[in-house]
Amino acid sequence: MDRILCVVVGLQLAVVGSLSPQQTMPWKVRGDTSGAPRDCSAAAGISAISAWFSAFQTADSVAITRATGAPYRDRFVFSTGRFTRSEPFFVAHTLQELLPYVRQRAGRHEHMTVQQVMFNRWRGQGLQFGPIYFMRSADDLGDKALPGIGKGEYWCGRGVSVLNLAPRPDFDPGPH
Repeated sequence: MDRILCVVVGLQLAVVGSLSPQQTMPWKVRGDTSGAPRDCSAAAGISAISAWFSAFQTADSVAITRATGAPYRDRFVFSTGRFTRSEPFFVAHTLQELLPYVRQRAGRHEHMTVQQVMFNRWRGQGLQFGPIYFMRSADDLGDKALPGIGKGEYWCGRGVSVLNLAPRPDFDPGPH
């Protein structure tokens, strides 16, 4: 437990120390980031997750391409569950599938705010994370932001290679 706490505190200090004076750490980092391969860091993973959510929100196709890693035969996984009854389940394995969805969601003024990420160690080149807690809002999702939960993987030097998102169940209060 002490080792994990030291890793979390050290990681938060490293990330906060690398931010410019105008930036703040927008979400909480928790968990175990030990076991990084040579030339990899959890700070790069945190940066990639932040960049991915920022690019999604602005529908910046260049930034989303940079933040998305495709280490599995040039494929990745992005999925989102149904936050409302009228919203379909969505899954993408290529940028050609993801980018139209990103543009569609931007047209609905989609906004996702990461609240907290729990890291679950490196496995090979991948830094596993989950749960990731976030709030999601859009014109077609109702009047208030909806709590979400997910899991994913940052692939060393490539970007977010897995991101599965869903509504947060009532029994999981998550961060406030």
